[in-house]
Amino acid sequence: MTGIFNSRPPIPRYTETWDVDQVLKYILTLPENKDLSLKQLTHKVTMLMALTSACRSSEICKLDMNYMNVERDEVTFTLTELSKTRKASDKPLEMKFPKHEVGKLDVMACIIAYMDKTNNVREQESKFLSSFVKPHKAVKPCTILGWIKNLLTDAGVNTSVFKPHSTRGACTSKENKLGLSVQQIMQKANWKSVSTFQKFYNKPVHGNDLFAEKVLEM
Repeated sequence: MTGIFNSRPPIPRYTETWDVDQVLKYILTLPENKDLSLKQLTHKVTMLMALTSACRSSEICKLDMNYMNVERDEVTFTLTELSKTRKASDKPLEMKFPKHEVGKLDVMACIIAYMDKTNNVREQESKFLSSFVKPHKAVKPCTILGWIKNLLTDAGVNTSVFKPHSTRGACTSKENKLGLSVQQIMQKANWKSVSTFQKFYNKPVHGNDLFAEKVLEM
């Protein structure tokens, strides 16, 4: 197996990534949260959470309102379930979504608006993200990736080139260019190896807590 790995080492899918600002500018053209359809709001909150947390879709789909804490300036989810990179011996992963000064880019406000809009349709479902069609049950990672792809397409990103999971590379590359340290980025994205970030995620932009604030800067 070692010989096969050495002869065919994993290579990055992308040599560049899409511009996060292109998606943010599109979001700014949308109506206020209260005027969005449930489908639109679902796509928006999913994208903002993906960008500001740099987490995988498999982690985002596990966010549970039973392990959610809402404070004045941020919303925190504690991820108690195991994830791709988290072992049973690791401490629970905390995902923080702070308030942002630009209303339409405020992930915390979007989370609250989504909770309000789904409160009467989700019944006993405790997972934060649920289907926007009946019976409004919890969704799988592939559904979340589909939502991200839809918003990327609406924002004009070429999704035949850039796949939905590329949000991790796009937001962390932007953070690196804006001066956030590799250590801060690794901690936020839950990476163990600097080489993983440098090889697979730190890409030049195609076309043109602190992590969440930076990624929403334009």
